[in-house]
Amino acid sequence: MLNVKSIRPASNVKFWGIGNATNPFNVGAQNKNGVGLWMKSSGNDDNRTIYACLNMAGVGAGEAVRARAVAQNAAAATGGTLNGIHATVALDASAAISGQAFGARITFEAAADTRTLNGNCAPLGLDSYIGANNTVPATMAFIRITDVGSVPIKKLFRLPTVASAGLLAAHTTQTITHSIRCVDDAGTVFYIMCTNDATNRTGGA
Repeated sequence: MLNVKSIRPASNVKFWGIGNATNPFNVGAQNKNGVGLWMKSSGNDDNRTIYACLNMAGVGAGEAVRARAVAQNAAAATGGTLNGIHATVALDASAAISGQAFGARITFEAAADTRTLNGNCAPLGLDSYIGANNTVPATMAFIRITDVGSVPIKKLFRLPTVASAGLLAAHTTQTITHSIRCVDDAGTVFYIMCTNDATNRTGGA
């Protein structure tokens, strides 16, 4: 049980909080969770352990959920990992998914309207923010794929069926003009071949 008198009030918190940016609540070397919620459902409806919704009615910005993990030790995550978010969907030995299941599902939603959406919007944004004088190793990349289970997946993408003018459309006699550089865990560099000419793409650009 926490001693309420020892809890430092969180700064800029409207409802509830513990600690602040300069004085985080210290649990010491204990193997503990800051918040633990274990829920079980035996019904047929949709259920969520946490539901967070931010309705932005003004011109401000923000996140419904912001997760940040900070390494403060030169040997942080020794023998483990440090993650801003770690999301898992798991199937018990006797379970199966009748519909769909994802470790993480990222959705960009826009209500029906006559407008042109901002070109800077995307279902997924990947940012690097590396300060000066850091050395980026040859094996570092924006996305790392690991196939660690006993049964590998063996496929990188699942795309919509090939369709003229679709996301995946056939090319004929196209000259390769560009490439995207990739690297494997062994440090071997591979290239995805690309072209900047849609002349021979079915359905056009």
